Amino acid sequence: MRITAGYLRSRVINIPDMQGLRPTPAKVRQALFNILGTVDDMRLLDLYSGSGIMALEAISRGATSAVSIEQNRRLTRDMEVIRDAWDLTESWQIKTALVEKALALMPGQHFDLIFADPPYQQGFSEQLPLWLDKHEITCDRLIIEESKKVKPAWPSGWLCEQSRLYGDTCLHFLERKTDS
Repeated sequence: MRITAGYLRSRVINIPDMQGLRPTPAKVRQALFNILGTVDDMRLLDLYSGSGIMALEAISRGATSAVSIEQNRRLTRDMEVIRDAWDLTESWQIKTALVEKALALMPGQHFDLIFADPPYQQGFSEQLPLWLDKHEITCDRLIIEESKKVKPAWPSGWLCEQSRLYGDTCLHFLERKTDS
């Protein structure tokens, strides 16, 4: 799989053949970053990171830092090898943990962008905003990738501004509701 843009453009990462691992396709990554526009100087929290491709795309396009959280130790070891080989140790932090447990260790932090690609159709998409609220983790934008078959019921306090379909994938763009 190739990085699609930025200073790491065309670099290749090898994706292991593992059940349940489905890296975000290049078409979806490009569309997402086109919607976002510039990500210069942003802090990214990449949840259910898998291969780490979204963190790499963001760093390549100008994000200051990325934190990737993935529970599978084999996948985080692969990410660490890439981080070290590509000299990204200053900008890319990688944690091996269940997402809910990792968030509990990050109370009160703020990220410009949180991207989450949880296992499809297992209810994690609807839980994630609740976990962020519970641990007072804030963001300017939360983007959740989910199966197009799922129509999440977002928790109160969160507004889905838009959803975009790409094949079997749907990107949901969420923001916290503001009292007006």
